[in-house]
Amino acid sequence: MNFNNKLPEWKNSGTEPSDSLKNDGFKAGYKPSANVFNWFWSLVSKCITEIQSKLSNEETARTEADKNLQQPTFTEASTRVNITSGETLSTLFGKIKKFFTDLKTVAFTGSYTDLSNKPTSMQNPNSLTLTMNGSSSSYNGASSASKSWYAPTSAGTSGYEMVSNGSGAPVWKPPSYAVCSTSGNTAVKTVSISNFKLTTGVRVLVKFTYEHTSSTAATLNVNSTGAKNIVVHCGTDNIFVKDYFSWLAGETVELVYDGSYWVAIASDMRFITGAQSATVVIGTTKTQGFCDFRCDGTNDAECFNKAIRRIKTILSRNPPKEGSMMWRYGGTILVKTGVYNINSTISIGQSITKDIFTFKGEGPFSTWIQTKDLQCFMKNFDSLCFKDLYLTCDGLNEGPYFDSGDNLTFENCYISVRNSTSNVGVFADLNTQYTGEDPGGGSSGELQQGCFVLRGSTMTIKTLSTSSNCFSGINCGVLKVDDSEINLFNNSNSTSFELNFAYLAMTGYISNSIIHCSGKSSIVNSGAINITGNVIYLHSSNSRIYHYNTSITEVGGVFNANTVYCAYYVYLRCATITGNKFLKLNEYQSNSVACYLYNPCSASITGNFFHGGASGTWYIDAASKGSLNVLCNNYKGTLAVRNTVTQNNAYNLSVNY
Repeated sequence: MNFNNKLPEWKNSGTEPSDSLKNDGFKAGYKPSANVFNWFWSLVSKCITEIQSKLSNEETARTEADKNLQQPTFTEASTRVNITSGETLSTLFGKIKKFFTDLKTVAFTGSYTDLSNKPTSMQNPNSLTLTMNGSSSSYNGASSASKSWYAPTSAGTSGYEMVSNGSGAPVWKPPSYAVCSTSGNTAVKTVSISNFKLTTGVRVLVKFTYEHTSSTAATLNVNSTGAKNIVVHCGTDNIFVKDYFSWLAGETVELVYDGSYWVAIASDMRFITGAQSATVVIGTTKTQGFCDFRCDGTNDAECFNKAIRRIKTILSRNPPKEGSMMWRYGGTILVKTGVYNINSTISIGQSITKDIFTFKGEGPFSTWIQTKDLQCFMKNFDSLCFKDLYLTCDGLNEGPYFDSGDNLTFENCYISVRNSTSNVGVFADLNTQYTGEDPGGGSSGELQQGCFVLRGSTMTIKTLSTSSNCFSGINCGVLKVDDSEINLFNNSNSTSFELNFAYLAMTGYISNSIIHCSGKSSIVNSGAINITGNVIYLHSSNSRIYHYNTSITEVGGVFNANTVYCAYYVYLRCATITGNKFLKLNEYQSNSVACYLYNPCSASITGNFFHGGASGTWYIDAASKGSLNVLCNNYKGTLAVRNTVTQNNAYNLSVNY
């Protein structure tokens, strides 16, 4: 409260001071009277009372104002006008209430149906551009605007793809695969592929029912788009497909159009790889890696037949020049590791040059070809070679196991033959004629017709028959055995049944090999066979080197540098017997058991060693069929002669061994 520097006018019941006191107030040194003090305190008290009253009124006013701010009272305005600054709360809220009163239901529900005078169409002020598959269109929202989009003409099929047909709606395109049934001698091959278009880079897969046999270059016409030559790229050259260079029947070939030709880039067989070496791979269902054919182990003969036919087809396309390596050795059938069961005959047949095949395994104890109770394994061949495999023939029924062939070779093989029937068995019946150089000296020249070769291999023949009179292992014109092992086990109880290894061989040799003969058996039946550098065990008294027949007098080959372990006697028909060791099978056997060397033809027996034990005897006998000249031999025990034998004791020397 502002008093404007003046004392208030006092009105009280006391005595007021004089005017001079009012004017002068309290001065220094002035001693007011009691009346003055009473007046003064009355004045102060009044002033305080007035101040308190005003303060109380102002507090009451503020309280009412605050209450009005928290709970304002107002009246709705009569019209919608905008609020302005400085207006009271009651005015402001009155205007706001008018606005809320005038809002329609849609403002609170959001429902378009609450509106009245709704428009029937509404145009977008800005055009909208739509683009699909490279085609675009602008849409401005007008109800009259429209745009057509292309879609497939039919529902899709699994494995199909959607492509353009050049105009209009796209279409579904199947895989680019077709089967061509055009005959082999027709040059123009035709196929049909749905929704196909000939463009550079397009690829197709075509399975040809027939191989191409025409000398005219093959062409391919897909959907009448034009016949285009089928070629194979070789560097920068294009090789045209003709009858000597063609896919096989049933082969699927992948081709790509390069703008000029259908270029073959892949095939499921050997067409594109150009495997003119004619190597075909056979495997089992467990073989890993690539195989041309897979055998299931039931009857695998058909798998082998397919491989043979494949090689013949490849060779017939481009026949090898006579005398060339391929002409000599033909095709190779690589037989992968596994066991193969052959239950039917494999007929090689005849081809354009020679039926020459090599069956190569991956090791004799890795690759097994086995047969059981089979009369014939392979027949009608020019030349067969088996390498690095195990061949078993269990229960050979009559035979021959290999029939009507010219040349049969085994290299690094194990051959096991067992005859358990009462029928005559023959392992290999080869043609007995031959031409060219005489292989009797062990030459390494070209195999001759009717030639059987055993090289670095083991061959075991075992018989159990009790009624047949003969089992012949090999019938051939030429016999060649090198660095091998031959085991002959005749377990027949019949004295008439004989097991022969080489039943018929006109010429040949057996060298550097180990031979075991048990039971009634013989290594050679007849012929001029040179037997050199071998170790021969004659385990039984009726085991022979040559077939025992004292009525036969023909001269055989040379018997040289062999070691013979004999149980009873050695039977030969050789012109020369030299440099050999004739020993008892058991040098400690009874000295009373004599050993015999029969050679019923004229011969020279020189430079040999005969071991009869301390007092045992070796007899040399010509069976009254020839003249034997026995000289310059060493012996232990006794060396004696019988029949028409000329012995010069002066040149035979007894030695301590």
